[in-house]
Amino acid sequence: MLSVLQHPNINPVIFQIGDTPLALRWYGLMYVLAFTIGYFFLKWLQSTGYLRCKPQDITNIIVYGVLGTFLGGRIGYLLFYQFDKVVLNVDNIALGERLKMVFAVWEGGMSFHGGVFGVGLAVLLYAWRHKASLWNILDASVHIVPMGVAFVRVGNFINGELYGRAITDDAGKVIYETDKLPWYAMKFPTDYHDRDAQSHLYRALQDDWVASNPGKSYADIPPDALHPLPVKAEVWAQVEQFFPGRYPSQIVQFAFEGVLVLLLVWLLRRKLKHPGQLAGAFLILYAIFRIPAEMIRQPDKHIDATYEQASKTAEFLASIGLTMGQLLSLVIIAAGVAMMFVFKAKALASAPYTDEQRRKGFWKDLPKLLRKPAKEDKAESKDSAADAKSEPDEQHKSN
Repeated sequence: MLSVLQHPNINPVIFQIGDTPLALRWYGLMYVLAFTIGYFFLKWLQSTGYLRCKPQDITNIIVYGVLGTFLGGRIGYLLFYQFDKVVLNVDNIALGERLKMVFAVWEGGMSFHGGVFGVGLAVLLYAWRHKASLWNILDASVHIVPMGVAFVRVGNFINGELYGRAITDDAGKVIYETDKLPWYAMKFPTDYHDRDAQSHLYRALQDDWVASNPGKSYADIPPDALHPLPVKAEVWAQVEQFFPGRYPSQIVQFAFEGVLVLLLVWLLRRKLKHPGQLAGAFLILYAIFRIPAEMIRQPDKHIDATYEQASKTAEFLASIGLTMGQLLSLVIIAAGVAMMFVFKAKALASAPYTDEQRRKGFWKDLPKLLRKPAKEDKAESKDSAADAKSEPDEQHKSN
């Protein structure tokens, strides 16, 4: 039996188009799966009357959600986690080049908190343009957001990124010996925080490439050959001893911020009858689990105060005793608490959800949902339009 958990050590890229940055990655596939499954969840919520829109509007809501997620997530990452580089411009990068970074998604970097703000703005824009209820669409959306969090954490895990802090002994010394590590520890080939481990890995990768390519020299080694994933078993056996054991924080976040929050949201939907409450509850729940998870998650080096070249952002976070994830989670807790009570404001209130809308089960209705003919969808659309005319407060309340 293995004494520690093993990283899957697979290629993060499923396939790539030539030498271009265009590629299908496991991380991107997780987003595709999340939005695809989310479409069916929204379709079901609309069929039960919980989501107050026409059937044909669901695709538009998904499109707005996708744009909000990616633009908000990417811009949020650059502003929150690359503040010194993008805003303070410590590297003296031209403004045009910094703006291009928004679209350089292949370089990695997405912020969940940025995605939350992005989706909120996207839904606000959609609700304003279509005279729909902002709170109702947000409530429907948070039925699927935790699932997206879970999928994305799987992508992070495969990429070997966002790993946990190094595990230490009682004296605070980092543990490298596998037999001294707890069973839940994991060693990541992508561990760039331990420079000694990375230098041993790169030398081993170089030696392996030269040995596998007779007549070639070290100067001929292409950059892709030094990518840490996947690492051959024989290469990993040579260098594994130099890597510290770390907390598998991606698995922890998958379980708590993703799966557990998803279950709690679906349970709370039965209790919270006023539009806006469920979305607020989600923000609070996510932050409650994210804040302690940050205690075992290794901060990115550019916002890590323990890094030898600490940034201004890292120094600020150290001065207040918080990580970036914890600071942003406090912001969304405040937003969530506000949303839990804002439904009482008469100008923002929408008609409460009925007991039937809150208690219907998705899995029981799924077979019918999948085989529903197009004609029935059209008929349902007419019914929804008729309901909209007879119940304007419930169907098209503008917020």
